[in-house]
Amino acid sequence: MKLFVATSQNPDVEGAMRNLSELASRMEHARKAGCWIEAISLRLQYQDMWLRTYFENSGPKEERQREFGRLLRQCFEQGLHKALYDRLARFNKARIQAIHGFMVGSIAYGDLQTVVTDSDGLSEDLAEFVLLNSGQVVTLQDLEGRHANRGDQIFHLPSCIEHLRGRGPML
Repeated sequence: MKLFVATSQNPDVEGAMRNLSELASRMEHARKAGCWIEAISLRLQYQDMWLRTYFENSGPKEERQREFGRLLRQCFEQGLHKALYDRLARFNKARIQAIHGFMVGSIAYGDLQTVVTDSDGLSEDLAEFVLLNSGQVVTLQDLEGRHANRGDQIFHLPSCIEHLRGRGPML
């Protein structure tokens, strides 16, 4: 098991858990309905959550950047693998070009599907990397009598990794 400290001072844990429980079904609905901007946005938010988790649970503590591209760079500087960083950077660049390109007419809405399909599996790979490469290994004995902060999470890694690998690309 691993302990991951919260990424904000006063998180709305209940609201976050409620929304996270809906994420896969919302992504599936967006894909089926061809709502590509929604799918891209949901994917970005999920990746941002995992990058924030990685940043808070690895490396030296400095002020976390809020913009996705800058946070991604900070995570790379803290040890995010280059190949994963490159894939995330490509997705982010494609996301920006797709959404802004749609608004200015340089890309048709249907062509946004490529941004989604080209990044399938990326979120799951990021989540697995974060789970395996950050956080603090804990045992049940370590947790006895220990006070956790609101929003801290404990993951049973074998179950989480099996779930990520077994479900196929969703987010």
